[in-house]
Amino acid sequence: VALIAVAGLLSPAAAFDETRDPWIRGTFTGHSPRAPRLPESAAWSEAVRLVDRTPGAFILVGTGRSMEPLYPAGTLLVLRETDYAGLRSGQTVVYRNSSARAVGHVLVAKARDGWRVKGLNNASHDREPVLAGNLIGVVVAAFQPVADRSQPVARSRRPSGRAVFLSDRGR
Repeated sequence: VALIAVAGLLSPAAAFDETRDPWIRGTFTGHSPRAPRLPESAAWSEAVRLVDRTPGAFILVGTGRSMEPLYPAGTLLVLRETDYAGLRSGQTVVYRNSSARAVGHVLVAKARDGWRVKGLNNASHDREPVLAGNLIGVVVAAFQPVADRSQPVARSRRPSGRAVFLSDRGR
């Protein structure tokens, strides 16, 4: 029994939370909010409360694996419409690609033809840049809902018509 307990203490996965570092897998994410794990009803309540008091804010639900471990699938992302000139490296933005899909990735570099963005699990940046014309918003808060098995999920807190599901297909 003592050997099992010691092995658990020495496990790098148990002791290391990759999302605490501003650099995740070689990409600067220091201006992207971290997503606390909350019971599902609390996560929705917090997201709705923030949207209600933030002009130009709305909720997106992340899908896919491109932004793990920062934003696992199902993470509630609170976005705010923002001025393109105010963007900076390390922010997570959502933009509409040429296939008309909403994609959420991290700003990595400003280039002559727009911002380069990258999913944390992608080998390289997206083919298309983020421009003022395809920018949807910047992530200002995130909440990772987890099932609370001790209480029924308060599905009524989900804001009907105010949450959109986000694609991770930026290519």
